[in-house]
Amino acid sequence: MSTIPGKAPAVKLPPEVSTPRDLLLEQLGRLLTIEDTLAKRILPQLAEEISDDGLKQAVSSHLQETRRHVERIREAFSALQADPSGRPAIGLDGLCTERESTAPKVAPALRPAVDCEAAMGTEHYEINAYDATIRLAEALGATEVAQLLRANLDEEVAALDKLAAQADRLANELRP
Repeated sequence: MSTIPGKAPAVKLPPEVSTPRDLLLEQLGRLLTIEDTLAKRILPQLAEEISDDGLKQAVSSHLQETRRHVERIREAFSALQADPSGRPAIGLDGLCTERESTAPKVAPALRPAVDCEAAMGTEHYEINAYDATIRLAEALGATEVAQLLRANLDEEVAALDKLAAQADRLANELRP
């Protein structure tokens, strides 16, 4: 019953995600949105804007991997006999907004460091999402899904390592 006089009680709808399989599909959908957005919009734009050759190469190389990540996630949906469907990835939106609001305030010579930080933040976000989804897939016995996602995770970890090496180089170049 409503606590507001004269107002009808609110209707309670059942949760959209009510089974472990639903949760796995939700997580896969978020991964699909993340990778698809990175492949189609964010990484191409970032690669175009980056002025540092080494960082540009690292981002461009990972763009090719990211396109394969999208396909593997689609295969994971297929393994679960489900249609690929994206879900909101609010964390990715936040990371993009942070870079977009920071970069214009930073001197051009320092922007590669900001771009590298943003790329590393995205990799950490993806690694977290993959790790949690793989654990759920394994617990549910979705071995094929876990294998597909682990291939992506391995490439994300390698990309983070490459970006960390770039971050070290860029930081050392900034030393007085």
